[in-house]
Amino acid sequence: MFKLFAQYAKKYKIEIILAPIFKIFEAVFGLITPIIVKNIIDNGINGDGGTNYIIQQGLILLALAVVGFAMTMVCQYLSIRVATNYGYILRNKLYEKINSFSYKELDTLTTSRLETNISNDLIATQNALMMMLRLAVRAPFIVVGALILSIFVAPNLCWIFLLGGVLLGLIIFVIGFVSIPYNTKIQSGMDDLTKISEDNLTGARIVRAFNKQDYENRRFTLKSASVQQISERLSRFSSLSNPLNLVVINGCIILILYLGAINVSDGTLSQGDIVSLVNYMFQISAAIVVVANLIVIFAKGSSCAKRINEVFATETTLKVGDKRIDDEEKIEVEFKDVSFAYNKDAKPAVEHINLTLEEGKTYGLIGGTGAGKTTLINLMNHYYDVSDGTLFIQNKNIQDLSFASVNKNIAVVSQNPTLFTGTIASNLKFANEDASDDLIRKSLEIAQCLDVVEAKGGLEAKVNQGGKNFSGGQRQRLTIARSLCKDSRVLVLDDASSALDFKTDFNLRKAIKENLSDKLVIYVSQRVSSIKDCDEIIVMEKGQIKGIGRHEELMKNCEAYRHICLSQNVEVQA
Repeated sequence: MFKLFAQYAKKYKIEIILAPIFKIFEAVFGLITPIIVKNIIDNGINGDGGTNYIIQQGLILLALAVVGFAMTMVCQYLSIRVATNYGYILRNKLYEKINSFSYKELDTLTTSRLETNISNDLIATQNALMMMLRLAVRAPFIVVGALILSIFVAPNLCWIFLLGGVLLGLIIFVIGFVSIPYNTKIQSGMDDLTKISEDNLTGARIVRAFNKQDYENRRFTLKSASVQQISERLSRFSSLSNPLNLVVINGCIILILYLGAINVSDGTLSQGDIVSLVNYMFQISAAIVVVANLIVIFAKGSSCAKRINEVFATETTLKVGDKRIDDEEKIEVEFKDVSFAYNKDAKPAVEHINLTLEEGKTYGLIGGTGAGKTTLINLMNHYYDVSDGTLFIQNKNIQDLSFASVNKNIAVVSQNPTLFTGTIASNLKFANEDASDDLIRKSLEIAQCLDVVEAKGGLEAKVNQGGKNFSGGQRQRLTIARSLCKDSRVLVLDDASSALDFKTDFNLRKAIKENLSDKLVIYVSQRVSSIKDCDEIIVMEKGQIKGIGRHEELMKNCEAYRHICLSQNVEVQA
């Protein structure tokens, strides 16, 4: 936790130093107050000071209270300033770190875990920093200061304060030590709850379609009950703190009053001394309670900080260089004996791939579910590093190229069309902020979605979260248009027309052929009709290439392709 504070709050060193100092001055005024009260009792009420002395000392008390209040406000302002800016900086850095991860790290850490890291975990550390600046120095200072002053007031009774301090410290230490693992379990449970909630919100239509509302409710309730049980155990254990503290404090006060009364009778202590001792005991008890609460806050902040540090400690496995794709040189993508497995001990998703793709040609990638088509595209986009072999672009190892250069030159429309909250225009410009009106219109025409934009009321039409106010086919066409706005040299349509009717799909392919003949276009599809007119068709099965050629050649020479065609009743076109 302190590592995060040192790294992301270091810009505010002056505020970090000043905030506790102002709080210490306020604490000093608080420690002086019992002495003034003692003087009022001994000299003003029981002595010869009279009314004027009492008024004079009362004005001093009022002045101390006003100045102490002002210093407290300054400390509050500085601590809030530091904590909020720390949260702002850490949130941005954490978001940048998450965006730097390859798909492999995202698969490992999970979305729900990262969402909790950037929200609940970060806020917990932010609160810990704020409380540290406000109270972490003041509370121990009050305890030590009150103990020292009590020794000066009544040396023979100081053992009561020492005994009380030791007992209170022991209670706080035990409760704080036991709280840490409970907080870790609670945060882990919150990850699971976030995941379940996310699954249900994104898949709400599927849940309702299969009438699984009760099942999902039970699943959420069971996990929520598990978190509740852990929270209850922590709360029950933490709730022992105040009663035990009160027992110790009240016991100490009884001893002070009993033994103090004896000393007053003997004349060794005054009534004002007893009142000041009781005040100091109350100050110590209040400070100890604050320390107890701080330990709970720090325990939670520490467990959350550990989870955040794990994210920062996770290094992307993606090997990225600084070379760039030459804009003047023709793009050629070459897979040279490439194999890839998602996990170390898993079966390869693709293996021994040897393939060359050239700019100015269209390629069709076809195969059954799980054949490795999307994996091949993910490798070409450098979302993952190859496990074996080498992938070249323009005869440069893709691991030597910058990710920005690869991303600039390759536009991908994925299987699952995703639109972002905003407008149609903001979604189209998401790929290219500088896209001209002519480029946007041309992209919409090619993607066959001018009618969609007009039906929705124009480019400024609202897009709900995830594009829920658009049909599946409309979302696919808009995501195709978005990728076309990027104006990249390579266009990959990864099963991007699966929700389109055959006529729209045909018109889309026709428009792409007429307008993008100079680009490298790859169609990934399970429809033979979508790829049969490509310059080359790559047939995949169980992660391997079974055939490469034109439709007519593959119908004669590739059994796997012929089987796909026969299953779709296209043998007549052979």
